[in-house]
Amino acid sequence: MLAAAALLATSCIYDGLEYLELEDQSKVTFNLELEGALSTKGISDGLSANQLYYSIYKVEVNESGEEVVELQKFVGSDELGRGVKSDFASGATVTVNLAKEQTYRAVFWAQNAACTAYNTEDLTNVKISYASAANNDENRDAFCAVTEFVADAGLICNVELKRPFAQVNVGVVQSDWDQAVASGVTVKESSVVIKNAATSLNLLTGAVGPETEDVEVSYTAAAIPT
Repeated sequence: MLAAAALLATSCIYDGLEYLELEDQSKVTFNLELEGALSTKGISDGLSANQLYYSIYKVEVNESGEEVVELQKFVGSDELGRGVKSDFASGATVTVNLAKEQTYRAVFWAQNAACTAYNTEDLTNVKISYASAANNDENRDAFCAVTEFVADAGLICNVELKRPFAQVNVGVVQSDWDQAVASGVTVKESSVVIKNAATSLNLLTGAVGPETEDVEVSYTAAAIPT
């Protein structure tokens, strides 16, 4: 009986609340690249994104024809149903075992491990904080992706993670600056105000959540970029 129990333990895998026999499993591998192999530079070169979170959702259609999406726990996922890769870099791979011939949707979020601006407990509701936001902060750079697939043995999915944020470049025409200085204007401080910034992002649908109040970034004269 002990031998039989040991055999059972090694021939099954936990997937959601079901135990799957080996012949019902599919190993799915994701090859993950940051957008354009970093050829499109946003806030930074993307190298600050060193931690990956990912979740798997089963996709079905009910009798009413409505899509039903359900978070799946898999071997190695944490208590929130997320996979976490703390040594992430562009070109990394992750592998999960899933039920064969089932449709799934996988979502990915990569960021700097030290950044506290994002709450990623639920990847359908990534929360964004603008508190103490500073300009040119490379640690706030982030990347995300979603891909839908049917699990099959040995399936390999190539996934490109893209930046979910817009970069706003702020500057002044040099001739205008020179004329202001010549007329006696001395700039001691300046600020930029961003309106209608979203406070959350659903990685499954791409939908953004409620808008926040104005986000202001201020510069003293010593900190104004040239």
